[in-house]
Amino acid sequence: MEEISLKELGEYFLSKILYVIAIALSICCLGVFYLTIFQVPKYNSSTSLILTGFTNVNKENEATISTNDLNINQKLLATYQEITKSKKVLEQVIRDLRLSYDVETLAKHISVTGVTDTEIIKITVIDENAELAYHIVKKIAEVFSEEVKSIYNMSNVSILDSPSIATKASNMGVKKAVILSLGAGIVIACVILFIAYYFDTTIKNTSQIEARVDVPILGSIPDYNNKGKKKRINKIIGGKK
Repeated sequence: MEEISLKELGEYFLSKILYVIAIALSICCLGVFYLTIFQVPKYNSSTSLILTGFTNVNKENEATISTNDLNINQKLLATYQEITKSKKVLEQVIRDLRLSYDVETLAKHISVTGVTDTEIIKITVIDENAELAYHIVKKIAEVFSEEVKSIYNMSNVSILDSPSIATKASNMGVKKAVILSLGAGIVIACVILFIAYYFDTTIKNTSQIEARVDVPILGSIPDYNNKGKKKRINKIIGGKK
């Protein structure tokens, strides 16, 4: 495998900087064009649920929350996340809202995450219809809360943040698209130039001649053509070392 001179590679890239800029800008324009013309806007709506105490009532009819309740909630957090996207919950949501989705399709629109080191569950729904996304996430929270009551015979889920109807698409960030497309364009341009450099078999300097034909270079003739820019035409003189 032929060794690559980093200095020569750097000089090669500098000499082709206009090609890098042209390719990067072209890909950037294509990315923005795709985003604005072909990309289907999608909207998301989110709600946050918090696991509270088990609403125990003492003799004075006062609700109490114990440390043990909080520990149990932490252990139930992962289970609750699975219940949120369970078939039973989603089928109820589909029936109540009369959705055209099946369970598998609806599940792909839903993201359920637990906030690290907390007892908070965040439910996010993404859909092409902003109002529908809002109604779905709201209904999921309601059905999920009722399902927890039915399964565990307790009420320890409260809504922390209510959902709202999105006014801006979540996947139509032009600034983000420009940055990503421009970055991708620069990478692609560099890869193309590197491949062109690697497979270029032309002689660029005297050291390459010596390395390939194993003969000493005794002299070189300067060429002042091409609008005064100095070029060097290397002449091989002599035999083997």
